[in-house]
Amino acid sequence: MKKWLLLIAVSFFMPGIAFCSVGFSSLLDASDDARPLMLSIWYPSEADQLDVVGGNAVFRGEYAALDGPLVGRHPLIVISHGGLRSTNDSGAWLGAALAKAGFIAIEVNAPRPETPVVAVNEIWQRPRDVRRALSVILGNPVWAGHVDQKKVFVVGFALGGTAALSVAGAELDAGSYYQSCADAGPVGADCTWYASHNVALNQLDQHGFDKPRHDDRFASAVSIDPEYLEAFSQGSGPPLISTLLISLGSEERKTSNLPLVENDLIDKATSSDGFAVCTDRGPHILLEEEGDAALCGVSPEVRARTHTQIVNKILSFLAGSL
Repeated sequence: MKKWLLLIAVSFFMPGIAFCSVGFSSLLDASDDARPLMLSIWYPSEADQLDVVGGNAVFRGEYAALDGPLVGRHPLIVISHGGLRSTNDSGAWLGAALAKAGFIAIEVNAPRPETPVVAVNEIWQRPRDVRRALSVILGNPVWAGHVDQKKVFVVGFALGGTAALSVAGAELDAGSYYQSCADAGPVGADCTWYASHNVALNQLDQHGFDKPRHDDRFASAVSIDPEYLEAFSQGSGPPLISTLLISLGSEERKTSNLPLVENDLIDKATSSDGFAVCTDRGPHILLEEEGDAALCGVSPEVRARTHTQIVNKILSFLAGSL
């Protein structure tokens, strides 16, 4: 039944193409010297020569044809992945899976904030990055002609999920956001980092925070385990476009602040399942570097199944939202 629904979703976006090979390319946008963006572009391709992209000692990469041929027009998804200190291509697993389903998937890679003082501005920088990435692709003569501009979406995970909600039109309440670390909750790890450097959330650039973050070029949004969820304003109303919130864990993270957002749940998952499948050495490396081996989850097989569930929910929602 689930496979049948997935095939319906895929065929909605790409009639005649259910699954295909994956191409990969990258594009640097250096229009802002202080914040260059590296865009990782995953797309359907018929190429056979594949290389591993986005892997490292801890996380597995994905197979793709480097600069493989792309033909036709496709729906587009802009991906904002990970928390404050995620590495480039942390969402390679998601970009590759969406490309196999017939999308052009753009993962936005911005410079990692080196200090907490800089990092507090990521709350408004990430949505701006998403909007800027879309403008870059639509303004690029090589890529623009391949995008179906009636089917443009944003998907985000963790802080990227917060960015996706912001781009969708949900508004953060400044006072509630400033209190987020005092309330702890799911942002505890970042809050500990801030506290260790005596940095408070209200030390952000207020001018940047006050700028609008909504972008009506996006038709729908998906937010996976977003951070600072309770800080979205009750008085601003729901997002302005169709939005899905996917919770990873034992209960849905429903909030009265966003009453019309569609909620879905992947139980027995954790927020770490938004990251790639780990290598065999991944957990050991994390322990050696005083990291958290739990970032690798229960097993590679369980994480891969969770990834499949996430992708299926995204495809089903996007197909039904148009």
